[in-house]
Amino acid sequence: MEKIEILPILPLELRKLGLTEKEVRVYLAALELGYTSVQEIAQKAQISRPTAYEIIESLEKKELITQSKEKGKRYFAAQSPDHLLGILKRQKKELEEKEREFLRVIAALRTKYYLNDKKEIKVYSGKSGLEILLDDFLTTHSKEIYVLASDNKIWPSGQRESTYQKIKKRLGKIQVKELSPVKNKSSLPYLERKLFNQNSSSFKETVIIYDKVIILTSQKICLLIENKVVINLIKSLFLLIWK
Repeated sequence: MEKIEILPILPLELRKLGLTEKEVRVYLAALELGYTSVQEIAQKAQISRPTAYEIIESLEKKELITQSKEKGKRYFAAQSPDHLLGILKRQKKELEEKEREFLRVIAALRTKYYLNDKKEIKVYSGKSGLEILLDDFLTTHSKEIYVLASDNKIWPSGQRESTYQKIKKRLGKIQVKELSPVKNKSSLPYLERKLFNQNSSSFKETVIIYDKVIILTSQKICLLIENKVVINLIKSLFLLIWK
């Protein structure tokens, strides 16, 4: 069989699809070897034979490797790279489901629940309410900050970065992950920004996640959430969307 040239960048790109390092090595080995045995795949991928069987089983579930038997012996072959598109489609579907779940959480929060007879969701309105919440954010001790800025008009990117700088100066070291419709890359080394397509989303609020959660809306209504269960849920949903 003609040898397939594996470009150096391919393993990294395949990892972005959610494959593990060993899954990438096994898939590329099978792709290059063609119809082959697990022993040859293991040698090519530089892993043990038992591990190769385990990884192949995982790739079969992802429809990236098939197997057949010939004279009582099992042989394996990599599926066409076209099947990788199926992974992207599944990821897109999962992301859409997570966004819908996020929207349901926000909708529930807007009803101003009283949890354990304690008001752990506070409502602020107007410009003064926004200033109070942003002042609270400036006092955070959390060194991990997540921001979903769906509408750049609610809290412009320049103001956000200025706030991050003040927190960084006070704490010394922070990490900020930001989903934003702003395309330009930030000059702040501790700020990682990913594009959040506002036009394809029905979610228009801005969410700040630190040791609390702040939700800013275009209707000049702001929420401060202090319930740890709800905070952890929102943080988990943000990270799922981020990935």
